[in-house]
Amino acid sequence: MGAAEKLAGPPTIGAVIFEGITVTDGEGRPAQLAVIDSRGHVIAAGPEVAKAAWAASAEAYRNHLRGYGHLRALRKP
Repeated sequence: MGAAEKLAGPPTIGAVIFEGITVTDGEGRPAQLAVIDSRGHVIAAGPEVAKAAWAASAEAYRNHLRGYGHLRALRKP
């Protein structure tokens, strides 16, 4: 890790109903989400991961509001 990386702040993950999930690095530049397995290998990355995370989150929240009693929602990027 270089000196610039140590000084940068943490990434920011945001969500807006009409944009979905957005990610920026510590300096405000666009970044992307990734799924990393237990060995540290990236198995999926990019906009499709953000779309799947958004869809699963929104579905779980809608289920909660409907009173279904469970919050688990599964999506694949």
